Amino acid sequence: MENYYTNQSKNLEVRAQGNAQVVEYIPVEEIASKTQVEEFGFGELWRRLMQRKWLLLGIALTTFLAAIVLTMTSPNVYRATTTLQVTPEDGPALNLGEGTGAARAPMSEREFYQTQTELLRSERLTKNTLDKLGISSRFEADDSLKSRAYDWLASVKRDLTGDVVVDDKTHVMEENFKRSLSIYPVENSQIFKISYDHRDPKLAADVVNTLADSYKQMNFDLRNERVAHTKEILSDKLAAAKSELEASENKLVAYAKKQGIITLDGDRSSASGVMDGFNAALTEATGARIAAEAAFNRSKNVAGADRTLENPAIQALKEELARSQAEYRDKSRLFKPGFPEMQQLQGRISELRSEISKESASIDSTARGKLQAEFEAAKQREAKLKAEVKKQEGVLIGQRDKSPEYNTLERKVEADRRNYDSLLTSLGEVRRAEDSGASNVAVVDVASVPSKPYSPNIPLNLAMGAAIGLLLGLLAAVLAEIMDDRIRSVEDMRRALGSIPLLGVVPYISGRKNKNVLALRGQVGSSFMLEAFRSLRENILMMKAPSHQGLALLMNVTSPAPSEGKTTTAVNLATVFAYTGKRVLLIDCDMRHPEAHNKLGLENRVGVSDFLLGEKDVSDLIQETTVQNLSAISAGSAVPNPTELLASDRFTELLSEVEGMFDHIILDGPPVMGLADALIISNRTGNTVFVSAYGQTGKRNLKDAMGRLHQAQCNIIGSVLTKMKSPEVSNKYYGYPNRYPRSSQTAMVATQ
Repeated sequence: MENYYTNQSKNLEVRAQGNAQVVEYIPVEEIASKTQVEEFGFGELWRRLMQRKWLLLGIALTTFLAAIVLTMTSPNVYRATTTLQVTPEDGPALNLGEGTGAARAPMSEREFYQTQTELLRSERLTKNTLDKLGISSRFEADDSLKSRAYDWLASVKRDLTGDVVVDDKTHVMEENFKRSLSIYPVENSQIFKISYDHRDPKLAADVVNTLADSYKQMNFDLRNERVAHTKEILSDKLAAAKSELEASENKLVAYAKKQGIITLDGDRSSASGVMDGFNAALTEATGARIAAEAAFNRSKNVAGADRTLENPAIQALKEELARSQAEYRDKSRLFKPGFPEMQQLQGRISELRSEISKESASIDSTARGKLQAEFEAAKQREAKLKAEVKKQEGVLIGQRDKSPEYNTLERKVEADRRNYDSLLTSLGEVRRAEDSGASNVAVVDVASVPSKPYSPNIPLNLAMGAAIGLLLGLLAAVLAEIMDDRIRSVEDMRRALGSIPLLGVVPYISGRKNKNVLALRGQVGSSFMLEAFRSLRENILMMKAPSHQGLALLMNVTSPAPSEGKTTTAVNLATVFAYTGKRVLLIDCDMRHPEAHNKLGLENRVGVSDFLLGEKDVSDLIQETTVQNLSAISAGSAVPNPTELLASDRFTELLSEVEGMFDHIILDGPPVMGLADALIISNRTGNTVFVSAYGQTGKRNLKDAMGRLHQAQCNIIGSVLTKMKSPEVSNKYYGYPNRYPRSSQTAMVATQ
């Protein structure tokens, strides 16, 4: 039968038929667009988890009960805690590396406190604590669950690897003791907290207090051992350094004596000192010569007035000349120049001027000669010093040829001296540290005997048990959901179907086998199942093509595998179609395992197989049921080759004959998987309703069955999800009719 959904109009046509309104057509594309797969959100996740709530709650409750049992059966454990302050030691000399001759880089703060943590866990400290308390025998065996598990794993490993059992009781005792020891360095501080857990509270307090005292003493002893060892190393190194320094100095002195090198101030030679003296004298002589030469040149160019100004004789003559001139001016007011007294004064003035001129010339000549003599002397001294400097340079150059080896020896002496001084300083620091009796460990808080048990922590254990139980239950539910390939929801069905529309969801009702055929019972007005089949009927009617309005609706009901509710669906669907007043025929085509006649209360004496074998006519096959307007044809006698019979022309003739006699023809076909019968029937009918069971049909089987139907060119008009156990189905899909009073089947049929 051709596909009725190709190239059809997309307009809805609603027409009145009797007292009912029938929607004649909705294209597959329209329905498919309305049934798009919903996104998987938190609501869907919650619904899936609720479907496995008993698994989740069972695991959670089991874990919680196990936590309660373990908590109540666990013995009380007490924890005692003491607090220490550990200060990093000063003194880099104590960090001297053995045999290296150089100081090791100081430890960082993190390295120091990590070292102290390891010291607190050391075997030496553990042994001292056990010996002081005399409790070694109490730790020879550990019966805790953790220890037993460790011993069991160790024994399994020995069995697998063939290792030899080593009976080290001391090591086992120390390990058992340290299992209950906890050390917590407080971050960004110098504080250590030491805790010990034990069933005996007094023993726990004694252990941490004794451990703290032993650690303090051990730290002090280690420090003294380290100081003594460092002192011994430094003393040996200092003696060797002293001998090496003396040898280097003797070599330097011997070489200087042999080469005639005399040093000044410990690092300069005598030749260098003489050279420095000559250079200084030459510099001074050169300056004196330049000054004398400048004075002599100035005396040649400048008059002697400057020199005569400071001469007493000339000053006396100038003073007398000034008095005579003043007297001459005074008398010139009374006497004329020719007057004898005036002439006498004029002569005296002339005489004084002549004497002053003679005296100035004499003084200038004497001074120039002196300056020239001084200049010549400075030149001679400078020349002599230059000659001496040059001579001394030759001596110094001769000594410098001998300097490389001397300098090498001198540097060796200096290096040995620095090494000796450094070792001497370090030895002094070590001796000061040796004299100091202070400890870098202080007990801040002494542990008291605990009055309350530290473990088991009942509230915490129960909370952890509940949390872990819920987590494990949730994980188990998620894993079960991931591994479960069955259809568990309407969304699963839609995802598996793809573009195939979901026509209806049928709820599951437990009870007798025929109880699922609720359409045949009297209480149909309040039946969720009946409402489901009503909706299914209307959805199928919407799929009827307009071009076949005058023809019977012929469809096959099949499923991927047996026991998925296809027969129940077919019988109930035929019943609700009959309620509309239409003539309906139900044909049981499952000749391998017929069930329709049992649900309808009919006999299976003759049926489809008898017609296909040519033994009966159609009129001989049709049986009337207790439902008005509903007829049925049973599967008939058992045959060995149902596939060949269905593939014959007789089956087509059967469908053609009944198509003209009834308005709706519903075939209860065999399952798809493993059989070719369903493919033949679906291909001949042209309309297939695909039935899957909630919690039973696998998604892979569903897809494989649909693939086989599509490959056989069968037209799947939609699917039905049966046996839906979710309580949401009744309220979400079929809760609306419950608001009305109950009605009988007869009243319902009359209104159709």
